[in-house]
Amino acid sequence: MTEIRRPQLKEFDRTGVPERVCVRLLSYEERGVLEDMTQTLRKMRSCVFACGAEILTDADVIKVTLVPEDIFARVVPRLILRGFMARDDAGALFSPHLYDRLLRKEERAARKAQAEADRAQWVAEAQEHGDPPQGMTPKQIASIINGRKGGRPRKNPAPTAGQKNMPFYGVVGGTEKPEQKNNTSRVIANEPTGSSGSLEEEREYINLNNTLSSSSDSREPEIPKPDRAEVRRIAQKAREAGGIGADQRTYSENYVRDWLWAGADEGLIVQTIAPLHGKAHKFVYFDAPVKQAIQQKSTESAAKPAIPKDEAERQAQEAWKRAQPLWARMMQAEKDLSVVDRQWPPVAQKNGFPDCPPGYDAYVAYFRQQAKGTRAAAA
Repeated sequence: MTEIRRPQLKEFDRTGVPERVCVRLLSYEERGVLEDMTQTLRKMRSCVFACGAEILTDADVIKVTLVPEDIFARVVPRLILRGFMARDDAGALFSPHLYDRLLRKEERAARKAQAEADRAQWVAEAQEHGDPPQGMTPKQIASIINGRKGGRPRKNPAPTAGQKNMPFYGVVGGTEKPEQKNNTSRVIANEPTGSSGSLEEEREYINLNNTLSSSSDSREPEIPKPDRAEVRRIAQKAREAGGIGADQRTYSENYVRDWLWAGADEGLIVQTIAPLHGKAHKFVYFDAPVKQAIQQKSTESAAKPAIPKDEAERQAQEAWKRAQPLWARMMQAEKDLSVVDRQWPPVAQKNGFPDCPPGYDAYVAYFRQQAKGTRAAAA
């Protein structure tokens, strides 16, 4: 493809190029001359009126554009004054719009080439680490690369250190009490540099500070970073339990790593996914159920006292510890929650457990009710 001829310029002020809508300010005569000159430059595959190494004079431009000489002499100076035409450093007429369009095209090509180079480098690094991005689209690869660069910048710049930001809290229907208005309309000083100052983020920031200040003495130890080999092993078992192919290997490892960080273990992940075997083609389908199981596990762990308060809690804690592994093995074997629910009552009766599925609160209620019945019978 022939390279487009460009004007000879040391500097080009692109801010001086008028918007295309400004063509409406021109008269019909000026519009006609501008259109003839622009179409001629496009046919010449050039931004400037030049032929080979020779710059075209105004007389030559009149010949190639077929614009009458008197009209050319009257209109072209006005087009130059309004920025629709210009002269380069050598005095040649050129079109600022065509030259600006050429520069923008070259900039897009440069960005595309850089993006392809970054993508190729990321794929090469992934293959060196034994993790080729199988089945990933270029858009997905580009998203990962952009994420490593920090992602898209915020639309609203972050406030500087020490800057005060007054959030606006609306009052709906005048239902807010005066004492509540004083508490909610607070000024946040020395806000950390990553906040965009939006209303929701400031609420989260306030809640986070209150939580940290109230629980700083009882902070739990940080969960160690999962081992990569362990993540791969658990991810493979999770894919097998869910009936997911190897094309989802990268996604499964990412989700398993997040689950382990959140406090899950191998048994919880496999037991949660097993009942959903064959119901999904993508691993993301299991994210919500596993997170719900993690939340339920943390809730039950918090509800279970370290030291039982009475005999019912002691019996419930002992039965709960013995029933959980048995229930997990049945779930892993059957891979169907409804089947395990039907098979559990006789298994529970055989092992001295309550008939309900294993849960600490349910067990406490069962043994307390049993203790009440025993005392009533003795009375």
